[in-house]
Amino acid sequence: TVLLDDQRAASEIVRCVEACLRHKRPVYIEVPHDMVDREIPTGAIAPMLPEESDPHTLAAALDETLSLIRSAKKPVILAGVELARYRFARLVLHMAERMNIPIAADLLSKSAVPENHRLYLGVYGGAMSSDEHVRKYVESADLVLMFGTFITDMSMGFYTAKLDRRRTVLATTECVSVQYHRYESIEFHDFLKSLAQAKIRPKVFKHPNPHAVPKPLSKAERAHPLTMVDIFRILSLHLDEHCCVVADIGDAVFGAVGIRSAKQAEFIAPAYYMSMGFAVPASIGIATGRPDLRPYVLVGDGAFQMTGVEISTAVRLGLNPIVLVLNNDGYGTMRQICDGSFNVITQWNYHKICELVGGGEAITVSTKGELDAALRRAHNSDTVQVIEIKLPRGDVSRQLATIAREVRKRRGGKNAHR
Repeated sequence: TVLLDDQRAASEIVRCVEACLRHKRPVYIEVPHDMVDREIPTGAIAPMLPEESDPHTLAAALDETLSLIRSAKKPVILAGVELARYRFARLVLHMAERMNIPIAADLLSKSAVPENHRLYLGVYGGAMSSDEHVRKYVESADLVLMFGTFITDMSMGFYTAKLDRRRTVLATTECVSVQYHRYESIEFHDFLKSLAQAKIRPKVFKHPNPHAVPKPLSKAERAHPLTMVDIFRILSLHLDEHCCVVADIGDAVFGAVGIRSAKQAEFIAPAYYMSMGFAVPASIGIATGRPDLRPYVLVGDGAFQMTGVEISTAVRLGLNPIVLVLNNDGYGTMRQICDGSFNVITQWNYHKICELVGGGEAITVSTKGELDAALRRAHNSDTVQVIEIKLPRGDVSRQLATIAREVRKRRGGKNAHR
């Protein structure tokens, strides 16, 4: 809204705030400079009326959904980001446990469901899935229950997801779609609660690849040079329930979909908006809003050059993020899709950034053992920690390699040089 009318300003502000609370999405309120000092009337603002489900529509949607669940031999739940935004994850987890239905997450909802839960498969996103067994299991399921899932190019692996609508139920805060039938006027919570209370015999489920704790480094491999795959494995060894992984765009987020720690750890990424430079500033918000969580930031060297100096703010506020700068000498993600001089960036002395801002500690590592030791030291420190990780120029995660190949196909050629 743009507040041009002082008589309606209060009601417009309330309308936007109510929309923000209901839809869990950003709102925009613009105040013209010459209106800032105006006094506005604030009386007689009608309260927001609670939304209610149409009982007949809800019953019809439930009947069709339950019929599909009862007949399914290999169902799977694809947990979406709205389960986290609306605090419905526990309700869906209860339903999954009663029915013995496995759960996968999409990229936006990673960590909404505890990743050490016995029913958890991993992250599904077509070619961007955390493991091939996750992709095969979801795409071979005879029923995919998509709860709170946004269908976007990013969350569906840039059009590589293979989900047949005849075998899907898609329920969000906006509507419920069962196969090709669309049901309006249903409250998301009412639909989930009714499903969770339904009497369904538990399904037979055998985990295709049970979660195993990442293997500690052997003495022999500690001197080996680092690769992108190694980073996520070693980081997983240091994560616990007091951590929050914050991944920037590019291989920081593509590779991070496979992070699995022995204990529950939070995960945040700009997977919907894909804003480069998100992670370091986001870590300040996390450390301020959730002081019980320590941010572990994954950020490429290109993204760090955009907003990385915000660690100055972290130092000033006494915060203690651990920032891993993935230095592969430029825009490594774009190099995989379309290489050229535009992917070249100036090389900074990242290990001197803490000296520049007047606080924290920085170090450069290039071997597995050095990274493991640096993370251990960082964990035991209570100040800002910056770890520059030297990587081979063309090294990428499996997920990025697959996605880049698919994007190049859609562009109609090989990795062109320009």
